[in-house]
Amino acid sequence: MTSDTLDKNTVRIPPPLIWAQCIIFTALYSVWMIYELLYFRRILLISGALLSLYPIYQYRHYFLRKRAAPIWLMAGLFVWALFHLFFLAHDYPAQLMELKRIWKYAGLGAIFALGLGLSLASTQISRPNAVEPPHYWPLIYFGLCLPVLIYLLRYLLSTYGSLLGIAPPAFLRINSDPHSAYYIPKTDYIAFCLPVLALSLGQIYGLLISNFRLRTTQYLAMFCYLFVIATTLLLFYVQNTKNGIAYAAILITLFLGFILFRGSSVRLWQKVILMMTVVIAGYALLLPHLQKNDSWRTLIADIKIGFQLEQFPQWKFAGEKVYPNNEYGKMVSGTNYERAAWLKAGLQLALIDPLGYGLVEDSFKKMVKGHWPEASPNLSHSHSGWLDLILGLGFPGILCLLGALILNIRLSLAVQRPWISLIFWGLIANLVLWVTTEVAATVSFSALIFWICWASGLNFLDKNQRN
Repeated sequence: MTSDTLDKNTVRIPPPLIWAQCIIFTALYSVWMIYELLYFRRILLISGALLSLYPIYQYRHYFLRKRAAPIWLMAGLFVWALFHLFFLAHDYPAQLMELKRIWKYAGLGAIFALGLGLSLASTQISRPNAVEPPHYWPLIYFGLCLPVLIYLLRYLLSTYGSLLGIAPPAFLRINSDPHSAYYIPKTDYIAFCLPVLALSLGQIYGLLISNFRLRTTQYLAMFCYLFVIATTLLLFYVQNTKNGIAYAAILITLFLGFILFRGSSVRLWQKVILMMTVVIAGYALLLPHLQKNDSWRTLIADIKIGFQLEQFPQWKFAGEKVYPNNEYGKMVSGTNYERAAWLKAGLQLALIDPLGYGLVEDSFKKMVKGHWPEASPNLSHSHSGWLDLILGLGFPGILCLLGALILNIRLSLAVQRPWISLIFWGLIANLVLWVTTEVAATVSFSALIFWICWASGLNFLDKNQRN
């Protein structure tokens, strides 16, 4: 048997092992954002990685197939990080510390994700034409929903607990104190909750374009997907995350585009009702959000000021100096102005040092300080995730990362549902959210690596067992 041929009887992953991997994933995803449970997260990552060694070993003979290209790109990313540390380091002690911290977690997550993906992909071989979702899907989807559902519980207890005479403990309340162990940054909510909104849209799309008659269980599934979407939007609204609202709007627009232009099996009246529902719901959500955030109204004017780096240098000082005025004679929004200026400065620095500074976190801070010594030490990220990674990993590293992500999106078209939704929509969500969000940090970066490696494993075996 050649490396391009799959024998259906060659590899069988024991169902108990797959269930164990799914259970560990569900627990991991529910606590990944919570710093207080750091050691529990480590135990879950190590346990998942150890269990995943078995499916990886079982499929070792197939790693020369074309569909394994994303796996090799991700391996190249880790090799490049080591090469940069030993031969190109600008700050060797800081890079070595990141190797022991960020890259260690990312490596464990990559092994766990790849093995989990391979195990779930192996189930396609035994049921290539199945209509019903696999047995493991409800547990996987529940795990992905847990950050949203836990937030909903915290929101209800924090808002209405006193009315019911309930005094929830600290870990069951929404905590806005950055120094608290139970505090969760807005960016983490976006990184972990936006993907489940996206793949819920993908599942609804799959149900709407299906050629078979929907049954009660499928309508219930659609209701669950809609509930998760609505809850995620509520989370973004309550947390006042402009990025989250914007990304959700982009994904919903993409979903509508698929329905209107590719959903040939969806009837016209269904499309009209769907469009009206989304427009009304979107208006009801966006109007209060826009009214609460005046910075949207001056976005373009503030960006123009931000792009004038030398004329208006306040961006170097992280809010420590008075901001300039925009063309309307009003002080710019700090959010708009700084992010525009940091974006332009970051692009200039990336061209100056295309191999990267070497740090996932704070490369922007270090490079700005090197070129503008007067800059504040309180600067951290450029607030553009992909740009932060370019500054840290250089163009070779980002090509490995983005190459694997985009190739996985392309390969997912030959994968069965629901995994195609998980890969395609989950990675699209990650691709979008890393555009402007300050997510170049330990937790978010490890999650990104997990998603890409998970997709690489799920894409390893397509539904037709083709090369």
